[in-house]
Amino acid sequence: MNESKPLPVYIPVSRRRFFKSMAAASAGFTLPGFLAEALTQSPIVTQGPYYPLADDIPLDKDNDLVQLSDNLTSATGIVTYVTGRVLDSSGNPVKNALVECWHADHEGDYVYSTGTGRNAACDPNFAGFGQFITGSSGYFKFRTIKAGLYTGRTRHFHWGVTLPGRTTRSCTQTGWNEVAYANSGTQWATQNSNDNVFASLTAAQKSAILLDFLPVAGTTTGEVYATWDFVSGFTPVDPTYPAPGGFVATGTPVTGPNNTVRYKLTIPVYAGYCYEVYGNPTLADLEWQALPFSITQTGTIDRHKHVATAEGSLSIYVEAKATRGFYKVSFRVPGANTGTP
Repeated sequence: MNESKPLPVYIPVSRRRFFKSMAAASAGFTLPGFLAEALTQSPIVTQGPYYPLADDIPLDKDNDLVQLSDNLTSATGIVTYVTGRVLDSSGNPVKNALVECWHADHEGDYVYSTGTGRNAACDPNFAGFGQFITGSSGYFKFRTIKAGLYTGRTRHFHWGVTLPGRTTRSCTQTGWNEVAYANSGTQWATQNSNDNVFASLTAAQKSAILLDFLPVAGTTTGEVYATWDFVSGFTPVDPTYPAPGGFVATGTPVTGPNNTVRYKLTIPVYAGYCYEVYGNPTLADLEWQALPFSITQTGTIDRHKHVATAEGSLSIYVEAKATRGFYKVSFRVPGANTGTP
Protein backbone atom coordinates (compact mmCIF):
# COMPACT_ATOMS: atom_id res chain seq x y z
CA MET A 1 0.00 0.00 0.00
CA ASN A 2 1.29 3.50 -0.86
CA GLU A 3 2.54 5.09 2.38
CA SER A 4 0.99 8.44 1.45
CA LYS A 5 -2.49 6.98 1.76
CA PRO A 6 -4.49 6.99 5.02
CA LEU A 7 -3.63 4.62 7.81
CA PRO A 8 -6.26 2.04 8.73
CA VAL A 9 -8.90 3.22 11.17
CA TYR A 10 -10.82 0.73 13.29
CA ILE A 11 -14.49 0.80 12.35
CA PRO A 12 -16.86 -0.95 14.81
CA VAL A 13 -19.32 -3.56 13.57
CA SER A 14 -22.36 -1.83 15.10
CA ARG A 15 -24.46 -0.17 12.41
CA ARG A 16 -25.06 3.02 14.40
CA ARG A 17 -21.42 3.21 15.51
CA PHE A 18 -20.36 2.61 11.90
CA PHE A 19 -22.03 5.83 10.81
CA LYS A 20 -20.57 7.77 13.74
CA SER A 21 -17.06 6.40 13.16
CA MET A 22 -16.92 7.78 9.63
CA ALA A 23 -15.79 11.18 10.85
CA ALA A 24 -12.61 9.66 12.24
CA ALA A 25 -11.99 7.66 9.09
CA SER A 26 -12.41 10.70 6.85
CA ALA A 27 -9.68 12.57 8.71
CA GLY A 28 -7.10 10.45 6.93
CA PHE A 29 -7.88 12.16 3.65
CA THR A 30 -6.24 15.37 4.85
CA LEU A 31 -2.81 13.74 4.93
CA PRO A 32 -0.30 15.46 2.60
CA GLY A 33 0.50 13.63 -0.58
CA PHE A 34 -2.75 11.73 -0.87
CA LEU A 35 -3.24 13.05 -4.41
CA ALA A 36 0.42 13.40 -5.28
CA GLU A 37 0.45 10.37 -7.53
CA ALA A 38 -0.77 10.75 -11.12
CA LEU A 39 -4.50 10.33 -11.53
CA THR A 40 -5.87 7.65 -13.83
CA GLN A 41 -9.38 8.25 -15.10
CA SER A 42 -11.64 5.49 -13.87
CA PRO A 43 -12.58 3.17 -16.74
CA ILE A 44 -16.22 3.23 -17.80
CA VAL A 45 -17.52 -0.32 -18.16
CA THR A 46 -20.84 -2.07 -18.51
CA GLN A 47 -23.49 -1.57 -15.83
CA GLY A 48 -24.18 -5.27 -16.09
CA PRO A 49 -27.56 -7.01 -16.03
CA TYR A 50 -28.04 -7.08 -12.24
CA TYR A 51 -28.60 -3.45 -11.26
CA PRO A 52 -31.47 -3.87 -8.75
CA LEU A 53 -35.05 -2.94 -9.51
CA ALA A 54 -37.25 -0.81 -7.27
CA ASP A 55 -38.66 -3.66 -5.18
CA ASP A 56 -35.34 -5.46 -4.80
CA ILE A 57 -33.98 -3.25 -2.01
CA PRO A 58 -35.30 -1.93 1.33
CA LEU A 59 -36.60 1.58 1.91
CA ASP A 60 -33.74 2.48 4.25
CA LYS A 61 -31.05 2.45 1.55
CA ASP A 62 -27.72 3.75 2.80
CA ASN A 63 -24.03 2.89 2.63
CA ASP A 64 -24.19 -0.16 4.93
CA LEU A 65 -24.90 -3.36 2.99
CA VAL A 66 -24.03 -5.69 5.87
CA GLN A 67 -27.25 -5.17 7.82
CA LEU A 68 -30.82 -4.38 6.85
CA SER A 69 -32.25 -1.59 9.01
CA ASP A 70 -31.31 -2.44 12.61
CA ASN A 71 -31.51 -6.22 12.22
CA LEU A 72 -29.26 -8.07 14.64
CA THR A 73 -28.24 -10.65 12.04
CA SER A 74 -25.54 -9.54 9.62
CA ALA A 75 -24.96 -10.72 6.09
CA THR A 76 -22.72 -13.77 5.68
CA GLY A 77 -19.22 -12.96 4.49
CA ILE A 78 -16.05 -11.04 5.28
CA VAL A 79 -16.94 -7.50 6.34
CA THR A 80 -15.30 -5.18 3.83
CA TYR A 81 -14.91 -1.40 3.83
CA VAL A 82 -14.24 0.73 0.76
CA THR A 83 -13.42 4.39 1.26
CA GLY A 84 -12.40 7.02 -1.22
CA ARG A 85 -13.37 10.21 -2.97
CA VAL A 86 -15.08 11.26 -6.17
CA LEU A 87 -12.66 13.50 -8.06
CA ASP A 88 -12.69 15.40 -11.31
CA SER A 89 -9.88 14.94 -13.82
CA SER A 90 -7.78 17.58 -12.03
CA GLY A 91 -8.07 15.87 -8.67
CA ASN A 92 -10.62 18.27 -7.20
CA PRO A 93 -13.26 16.68 -4.92
CA VAL A 94 -16.81 16.59 -6.24
CA LYS A 95 -19.67 17.52 -3.92
CA ASN A 96 -23.20 16.10 -4.25
CA ALA A 97 -22.13 13.14 -6.39
CA LEU A 98 -24.44 10.13 -6.11
CA VAL A 99 -22.31 7.00 -5.51
CA GLU A 100 -24.04 3.62 -5.86
CA CYS A 101 -22.60 0.20 -5.03
CA TRP A 102 -24.08 -3.24 -5.75
CA HIS A 103 -22.65 -6.74 -5.96
CA ALA A 104 -23.25 -10.43 -5.37
CA ASP A 105 -23.62 -11.95 -1.91
CA HIS A 106 -21.27 -14.51 -0.34
CA GLU A 107 -22.63 -17.29 -2.58
CA GLY A 108 -22.63 -15.24 -5.79
CA ASP A 109 -26.30 -14.19 -5.86
CA TYR A 110 -27.56 -10.66 -6.52
CA VAL A 111 -30.70 -9.12 -5.01
CA TYR A 112 -31.85 -8.35 -8.56
CA SER A 113 -35.01 -10.14 -9.61
CA THR A 114 -37.49 -9.62 -12.43
CA GLY A 115 -40.23 -11.12 -10.26
CA THR A 116 -41.98 -9.67 -7.23
CA GLY A 117 -39.52 -8.64 -4.54
CA ARG A 118 -35.84 -9.42 -4.28
CA ASN A 119 -34.11 -12.61 -5.41
CA ALA A 120 -35.13 -15.33 -2.92
CA ALA A 121 -31.78 -17.08 -3.38
CA CYS A 122 -29.85 -14.05 -2.13
CA ASP A 123 -28.80 -13.82 1.53
CA PRO A 124 -31.89 -12.33 3.27
CA ASN A 125 -29.65 -10.29 5.58
CA PHE A 126 -27.65 -8.72 2.74
CA ALA A 127 -28.84 -5.34 1.40
CA GLY A 128 -27.23 -5.94 -1.99
CA PHE A 129 -27.27 -2.25 -2.87
CA GLY A 130 -26.10 0.95 -1.20
CA GLN A 131 -25.72 4.61 -2.00
CA PHE A 132 -23.92 7.67 -0.71
CA ILE A 133 -24.16 11.41 -1.43
CA THR A 134 -20.72 13.03 -1.23
CA GLY A 135 -20.05 16.18 0.77
CA SER A 136 -17.61 19.00 0.01
CA SER A 137 -14.63 16.66 0.44
CA GLY A 138 -15.94 14.29 -2.23
CA TYR A 139 -15.61 11.54 0.37
CA PHE A 140 -17.57 8.28 0.34
CA LYS A 141 -17.52 5.12 2.43
CA PHE A 142 -19.26 1.77 2.15
CA ARG A 143 -19.50 -1.14 4.57
CA THR A 144 -20.29 -4.39 2.85
CA ILE A 145 -18.99 -7.95 2.46
CA LYS A 146 -16.46 -9.57 0.16
CA ALA A 147 -18.29 -10.17 -3.11
CA GLY A 148 -19.13 -13.74 -4.01
CA LEU A 149 -18.21 -15.50 -7.24
CA TYR A 150 -20.47 -16.69 -10.03
CA THR A 151 -19.83 -18.42 -13.35
CA GLY A 152 -18.13 -16.30 -15.99
CA ARG A 153 -16.79 -13.52 -13.75
CA THR A 154 -14.08 -13.00 -11.22
CA ARG A 155 -14.76 -11.22 -7.91
CA HIS A 156 -15.94 -7.62 -8.32
CA PHE A 157 -17.96 -4.68 -7.03
CA HIS A 158 -20.19 -2.60 -9.32
CA TRP A 159 -20.14 1.19 -8.95
CA GLY A 160 -22.35 3.88 -10.43
CA VAL A 161 -21.39 7.54 -10.00
CA THR A 162 -23.58 10.46 -11.08
CA LEU A 163 -22.01 13.91 -10.96
CA PRO A 164 -24.04 17.10 -10.45
CA GLY A 165 -25.23 18.29 -13.84
CA ARG A 166 -25.17 14.79 -15.35
CA THR A 167 -28.34 12.86 -16.14
CA THR A 168 -26.79 9.39 -16.34
CA ARG A 169 -24.55 7.35 -14.06
CA SER A 170 -20.99 6.47 -15.02
CA CYS A 171 -20.44 2.79 -14.28
CA THR A 172 -17.19 1.12 -13.35
CA GLN A 173 -16.10 -1.95 -11.41
CA THR A 174 -13.40 -2.71 -8.87
CA GLY A 175 -11.82 -6.06 -8.17
CA TRP A 176 -9.41 -7.82 -5.84
CA ASN A 177 -5.70 -7.81 -6.60
CA GLU A 178 -5.39 -11.48 -5.73
CA VAL A 179 -6.08 -14.98 -6.99
CA ALA A 180 -9.80 -15.75 -6.67
CA TYR A 181 -10.79 -18.89 -4.77
CA ALA A 182 -14.27 -20.37 -4.41
CA ASN A 183 -15.78 -20.83 -0.94
CA SER A 184 -14.72 -24.48 -1.19
CA GLY A 185 -11.07 -23.42 -1.43
CA THR A 186 -10.57 -24.38 -5.08
CA GLN A 187 -9.11 -21.87 -7.51
CA TRP A 188 -11.81 -20.13 -9.52
CA ALA A 189 -11.82 -20.61 -13.30
CA THR A 190 -12.20 -16.90 -14.09
CA GLN A 191 -9.39 -14.69 -12.78
CA ASN A 192 -8.54 -11.03 -13.35
CA SER A 193 -6.41 -12.03 -16.35
CA ASN A 194 -9.22 -13.75 -18.27
CA ASP A 195 -12.28 -11.90 -16.94
CA ASN A 196 -14.19 -10.46 -19.90
CA VAL A 197 -14.48 -7.01 -18.27
CA PHE A 198 -11.07 -6.62 -16.65
CA ALA A 199 -9.18 -8.15 -19.60
CA SER A 200 -10.33 -5.26 -21.81
CA LEU A 201 -8.67 -2.61 -19.61
CA THR A 202 -5.24 -1.05 -19.99
CA ALA A 203 -2.51 -1.83 -17.49
CA ALA A 204 -2.94 1.59 -15.84
CA GLN A 205 -6.70 1.12 -15.56
CA LYS A 206 -6.30 -2.34 -14.05
CA SER A 207 -3.83 -0.97 -11.52
CA ALA A 208 -6.36 1.68 -10.52
CA ILE A 209 -9.32 -0.66 -9.99
CA LEU A 210 -7.74 -3.92 -8.74
CA LEU A 211 -7.57 -3.13 -5.04
CA ASP A 212 -5.38 -4.43 -2.24
CA PHE A 213 -7.59 -5.20 0.76
CA LEU A 214 -5.80 -4.98 4.11
CA PRO A 215 -6.83 -6.10 7.62
CA VAL A 216 -8.69 -3.55 9.74
CA ALA A 217 -6.61 -2.87 12.84
CA GLY A 218 -8.04 -4.11 16.12
CA THR A 219 -10.58 -6.58 14.76
CA THR A 220 -10.68 -10.32 15.34
CA THR A 221 -13.25 -11.24 12.69
CA GLY A 222 -11.12 -10.76 9.58
CA GLU A 223 -12.54 -7.41 8.50
CA VAL A 224 -10.67 -5.75 5.63
CA TYR A 225 -10.56 -2.36 3.94
CA ALA A 226 -9.33 -0.69 0.77
CA THR A 227 -9.15 2.88 -0.50
CA TRP A 228 -10.10 3.85 -4.03
CA ASP A 229 -10.87 7.11 -5.82
CA PHE A 230 -13.32 7.44 -8.67
CA VAL A 231 -11.74 9.87 -11.14
CA SER A 232 -14.28 11.25 -13.59
CA GLY A 233 -13.67 12.56 -17.08
CA PHE A 234 -16.64 14.92 -16.75
CA THR A 235 -16.76 18.38 -15.23
CA PRO A 236 -19.36 18.69 -12.46
CA VAL A 237 -21.81 21.57 -12.53
CA ASP A 238 -22.25 23.52 -9.29
CA PRO A 239 -25.83 22.97 -8.14
CA THR A 240 -27.93 26.13 -8.31
CA TYR A 241 -31.62 25.45 -7.89
CA PRO A 242 -33.36 24.37 -10.06
CA ALA A 243 -30.22 22.58 -11.31
CA PRO A 244 -29.49 19.24 -9.58
CA GLY A 245 -28.33 19.58 -5.99
CA GLY A 246 -29.81 19.90 -2.54
CA PHE A 247 -30.76 22.16 0.35
CA VAL A 248 -31.53 21.84 4.05
CA ALA A 249 -34.97 21.98 5.67
CA THR A 250 -36.33 21.85 9.20
CA GLY A 251 -38.93 19.37 10.40
CA THR A 252 -41.99 20.37 12.45
CA PRO A 253 -43.41 17.74 14.86
CA VAL A 254 -46.96 16.67 13.96
CA THR A 255 -49.25 13.87 15.07
CA GLY A 256 -49.05 10.75 12.94
CA PRO A 257 -51.25 7.65 12.94
CA ASN A 258 -52.05 6.12 16.35
CA ASN A 259 -50.69 9.21 18.15
CA THR A 260 -47.15 8.67 16.86
CA VAL A 261 -44.87 11.61 16.10
CA ARG A 262 -43.89 12.52 12.58
CA TYR A 263 -41.86 15.43 11.27
CA LYS A 264 -43.25 17.61 8.52
CA LEU A 265 -40.96 19.18 5.93
CA THR A 266 -42.47 21.73 3.54
CA ILE A 267 -40.23 22.27 0.54
CA PRO A 268 -40.40 24.19 -2.76
CA VAL A 269 -40.70 21.88 -5.78
CA TYR A 270 -40.59 22.01 -9.56
CA ALA A 271 -42.63 19.81 -11.88
CA GLY A 272 -40.77 16.69 -12.96
CA TYR A 273 -38.02 17.04 -10.34
CA CYS A 274 -37.27 14.06 -8.10
CA TYR A 275 -36.86 14.67 -4.35
CA GLU A 276 -35.31 12.60 -1.56
CA VAL A 277 -34.87 13.32 2.15
CA TYR A 278 -31.60 12.55 3.92
CA GLY A 279 -31.60 12.68 7.71
CA ASN A 280 -29.59 12.37 10.87
CA PRO A 281 -26.40 13.96 9.51
CA THR A 282 -24.20 12.91 12.41
CA LEU A 283 -21.06 13.75 10.45
CA ALA A 284 -21.76 17.14 8.91
CA ASP A 285 -21.86 16.61 5.13
CA LEU A 286 -20.04 13.27 5.13
CA GLU A 287 -22.93 10.88 5.67
CA TRP A 288 -26.62 11.06 5.02
CA GLN A 289 -29.09 8.21 5.25
CA ALA A 290 -32.05 8.21 2.88
CA LEU A 291 -35.26 8.35 4.90
CA PRO A 292 -38.52 6.72 3.84
CA PHE A 293 -41.45 9.13 3.99
CA SER A 294 -45.13 9.71 3.31
CA ILE A 295 -46.67 12.62 1.44
CA THR A 296 -49.65 12.73 3.83
CA GLN A 297 -49.58 13.25 7.59
CA THR A 298 -51.12 9.91 8.52
CA GLY A 299 -50.52 7.96 5.33
CA THR A 300 -48.31 4.92 4.85
CA ILE A 301 -44.59 5.62 4.75
CA ASP A 302 -43.96 3.93 1.44
CA ARG A 303 -41.28 5.78 -0.54
CA HIS A 304 -37.95 7.52 -0.33
CA LYS A 305 -38.23 9.57 -3.49
CA HIS A 306 -41.04 11.57 -5.02
CA VAL A 307 -41.43 13.20 -8.42
CA ALA A 308 -43.38 16.45 -8.20
CA THR A 309 -46.21 16.89 -10.69
CA ALA A 310 -46.47 20.68 -10.44
CA GLU A 311 -44.48 23.71 -9.30
CA GLY A 312 -45.23 24.91 -5.79
CA SER A 313 -44.71 23.42 -2.34
CA LEU A 314 -44.72 19.83 -1.12
CA SER A 315 -45.17 18.47 2.40
CA ILE A 316 -43.13 15.39 3.29
CA TYR A 317 -43.59 13.42 6.53
CA VAL A 318 -40.80 11.36 8.10
CA GLU A 319 -40.57 9.40 11.36
CA ALA A 320 -36.88 9.99 12.12
CA LYS A 321 -36.06 13.06 14.17
CA ALA A 322 -33.18 15.15 12.84
CA THR A 323 -30.31 14.93 15.31
CA ARG A 324 -29.06 18.40 14.40
CA GLY A 325 -32.39 20.04 13.81
CA PHE A 326 -32.38 19.89 10.02
CA TYR A 327 -32.65 17.51 7.08
CA LYS A 328 -31.03 17.53 3.68
CA VAL A 329 -33.33 17.44 0.67
CA SER A 330 -31.71 16.16 -2.51
CA PHE A 331 -33.25 16.84 -5.90
CA ARG A 332 -32.54 15.75 -9.46
CA VAL A 333 -33.62 17.32 -12.73
CA PRO A 334 -36.23 15.62 -14.94
CA GLY A 335 -34.71 12.62 -16.70
CA ALA A 336 -31.71 12.41 -14.37
CA ASN A 337 -30.41 9.26 -12.76
CA THR A 338 -32.04 9.12 -9.34
CA GLY A 339 -30.64 5.84 -8.08
CA THR A 340 -32.72 2.88 -6.99
CA PRO A 341 -35.58 2.72 -6.71
